[in-house]
Amino acid sequence: MKKVVLSITILMVLLISACGNGEESGQNAEVPAILEVELNLPEEELQPGAEVTLETYVSQGGEAVEDANEVKFEVLKEGEADSEMLEGEHQGDGLYAATMLFAEAGSYKVTSHVTARDMHNMPSETLIIGNASEVEAEDTDAHSGESEHHHEHEGAVTVELQSDVEPQANQENELSVLVKEKDNPLTDAKVSFEIWREGQEKHEFIDAKETGNGIYKAGKAFESAGNYQLNVHINKDHLHEHQLFTLTVK
Repeated sequence: MKKVVLSITILMVLLISACGNGEESGQNAEVPAILEVELNLPEEELQPGAEVTLETYVSQGGEAVEDANEVKFEVLKEGEADSEMLEGEHQGDGLYAATMLFAEAGSYKVTSHVTARDMHNMPSETLIIGNASEVEAEDTDAHSGESEHHHEHEGAVTVELQSDVEPQANQENELSVLVKEKDNPLTDAKVSFEIWREGQEKHEFIDAKETGNGIYKAGKAFESAGNYQLNVHINKDHLHEHQLFTLTVK
């Protein structure tokens, strides 16, 4: 009888110890460091016809990221609606690069889209090709005579998710956003939803339809539960904006 009691006592001590270690490990679990993306563009004056190397340095917690799922460079010329997307190639030591020939003078918005370790980051910088003062003067002339709506700059466009209900897996879900420009509904824009599950490389693009008053909707059936990234792209005239959201699918 004493041996039975002793065995039960030892078992209880082991269970309590295991639970304590589990709680301690849970309390000590570290939150992943933010994915840092540094976009590097040439600082010297560049002339039309220049072949330019676009570089981005990716790190996390002070260490270079060598296993990024996807690195792309999006280049949009001021005054144009369509952008060009370039694949970034891994150079080593957290550096990814792509080369592009800039045939025309102008102001270009360069955005580095980086997906790595279940995170997404997309910093933007401006690249000037040609004489900077002449390019600025041309941009000013191009926008003079346009309505106020047509010469908004970055930061004037906002995107709001309209549904408070969490999407459900294995059924059709309605994704809805309200797009505003300086607090006014932005209408007649081309809006698309870029969707991918965290940790996966495959990105899906869905065109959204405008239902009126700046609201754009599209249906999406998620194959499984988990965290997804929703990148909302807005294009109208020279405007090209995007805003990233995280969706938790149940």
